[in-house]
Amino acid sequence: MDRRKGSRFLVVIMLINLFAFNLGGGTVKAASVYYVSTTGNDITGTGTLSNPWKTIQKAADTMIAGDTCIIRGGTYRETVTLHTSGTSANPINFKAYTGETVIVSGADPVTGWVNYSGSIYYASMTGSLGTKDQIFVNKQMQFEARWPNSATLDPLNSTFATVDSGSTTTINDGDLTQAAGYWVGKTVWLVPGTGYKSYKSTITSSSAGSITFDKVATAAAADNSYYITGNLKDLDSAGEWYYDSGTGRLYLWAPGGVNPNTLTVEAKKRTYAFDVSSRSYINISGINIFASSIKMSDSNYCKVSNMTAEYVSHDSEVTSQYSTGIFMSGTNNELRNSTLTYSSGNLVSIQGTGNKVINNLIHEADYSAADIPAIYLLGENHLISHNTVYNSGRHLIFMPTQNSRIQYNNLYNAGKLTKDCGILYDFAWDGQGTVIHHNYIHDNLAKNYSGTGIYLDNGSKGYIVHHNVVWGNYTGIRLNTPSNFNLIYNNTTYSNGNVGYWGSSFQSDMYGDRIFNNIFTTAFTLPGTHIEGNNITSGTGPLFVNPGASNFRLQSTSPAINAGVVIPGITDGYVGKAPDIGAYEYGGTDWTAGHNFSSPPDPVFESVSALFVNNVRQSDFEKGIISPWATTYSGTAASVAVPRSGSKSVRLGTGEDGIKQVLTGLSPNTSYVCTAWVKADTGEQIQIGVNDFGGKDISATSASTSWTMVSIPFTTGAGATSATVFAYKKSGTAYVYVDDFGVVEQ
Repeated sequence: MDRRKGSRFLVVIMLINLFAFNLGGGTVKAASVYYVSTTGNDITGTGTLSNPWKTIQKAADTMIAGDTCIIRGGTYRETVTLHTSGTSANPINFKAYTGETVIVSGADPVTGWVNYSGSIYYASMTGSLGTKDQIFVNKQMQFEARWPNSATLDPLNSTFATVDSGSTTTINDGDLTQAAGYWVGKTVWLVPGTGYKSYKSTITSSSAGSITFDKVATAAAADNSYYITGNLKDLDSAGEWYYDSGTGRLYLWAPGGVNPNTLTVEAKKRTYAFDVSSRSYINISGINIFASSIKMSDSNYCKVSNMTAEYVSHDSEVTSQYSTGIFMSGTNNELRNSTLTYSSGNLVSIQGTGNKVINNLIHEADYSAADIPAIYLLGENHLISHNTVYNSGRHLIFMPTQNSRIQYNNLYNAGKLTKDCGILYDFAWDGQGTVIHHNYIHDNLAKNYSGTGIYLDNGSKGYIVHHNVVWGNYTGIRLNTPSNFNLIYNNTTYSNGNVGYWGSSFQSDMYGDRIFNNIFTTAFTLPGTHIEGNNITSGTGPLFVNPGASNFRLQSTSPAINAGVVIPGITDGYVGKAPDIGAYEYGGTDWTAGHNFSSPPDPVFESVSALFVNNVRQSDFEKGIISPWATTYSGTAASVAVPRSGSKSVRLGTGEDGIKQVLTGLSPNTSYVCTAWVKADTGEQIQIGVNDFGGKDISATSASTSWTMVSIPFTTGAGATSATVFAYKKSGTAYVYVDDFGVVEQ
């Protein structure tokens, strides 16, 4: 054999062997494309375009990394569960066939309707989801039979009864004309007291003008809203249904009073359209979902895009539904370029690290009026960018998150069913550098009772809020005390009350808060422990182009031009001799907020380096763990429910005990101050200190039996970029406590 031909032959054999080489238990093969159609067959089909499978699950069970499933138009009534992951180079892809509409539905048809009485019909329905039962007619949700009837089927604009007077167990209302005992065993839904949130309770007795129910946390008061469900006799108007679990019958008065056999009636039967939990690199594109959600629990690098999702989650019980909506935990998952609408709870729930919600239209959330936002944001390093979010029973974004970015969003119409709420809201949490910037935040509908734009409630700390335009709210920005290390820069607010605060304890504590370069169109007064400057506090003069049309850009003669102070990392790129005050730089790069489906943005997570941020991680111990602090000495330090604010602090044990944290990224030859709040049991002492900063170790001791702030100034040495802060208890038989640490530049 010719040596050259022999060499070529060996190369070919080697390539063939390499192609067939078993890699990690699976042979390497070319990526496959599979097809699914509602007219396909899972038994005899081959997954080709001409002979497709019938279910998406069949494809999901077959696919491996690199494969693609293309789905023909139609409705697929299934929960697709992934058992295999893709890779970064070879993701698993699910796509709608070009030009065809694909819907994965959590609802099944209800047929065989029989006339019951008048316009009421019934049909057999198996597989009830209990409190999650949801009935649709021609894709529109119907109401469970209720009193009083609602004039609309829009759950965020429905009709309620009104309390005359009441308590935590009673409602008095002259419109309750039903006979004694009529309501016993039924369920009352109400938003009592100051209207903070809704409750449900079982009615135990009733008479004309009054009902008594199991105790709720807040007393009902005049003008509170309520309604009653659970009675077939109250199925008395179009758009209502009732399910009898004893007989398995669903009763319905269809819209228009027509025979439901002539309509498409469906009942929710599944919670999820796709479940990619514990999977990685799964892409779902162009596939719509109905009456169901997508679960990405402990998932990584999964992406959902170009989706329309309707009636994402539903539960008639008023509970803490912080796992409803499109659910993302794990790392680097993404929801992009999609429309989400209608949920009794969240429309998006985010946990984990580095997840993204970009360029979405999100609306009609929390129609249960529970203490639930449209977007729940927990975890760290998330990017919430260029979304339009509106219409919610309570908050739009609840943000107990760390080092996340909430940017370029158009956020409006929170508080449709409750009061004392924020469009953006946080309570007693360390944001650890979470940045809220370049957002439109407007028209909180709870205007008559603390309807706020950006609401950092008692104990919130570590947020950077800059270049937002905030208008049409009862209060623009609220900093309820204690409020620490919050940086409020270059915002424009246009409200009756631009900045507000309230606190039942530590009312003067705004230590570390800095408020600069803002336009507040009314004057404000805050406690003296914060630092402020270069703010405009009057709405007079030629400030804005057209505030009546919500155009808060500056006129050429505005006194805000060149009147600001330079803030590195915040005012970079300003035009003129100094930065302008407010959210817009006259003559600078203009910006807008909200989604844009015609020209989708592609933002990235950007690091922020700003002066005066708190350098301590988990400064408030609210996570209920010690990490990233290290325990020292006896190692018995524990997170306990003895807080200065919020719900947690750290308790040092009965003997010698302590905690410490190494801070990095400090600047050499720079003055800092370390602060902490401490208290001790009678006869005990706690020491707070700083060492390893290039200077002499420094500490302070307190024996106070009530919460007291300890302050320790120090200066880093030449070349020193780190320091160690600590809390220490030398001895004793009882406990000491520490909370709310801080280290910032002086």
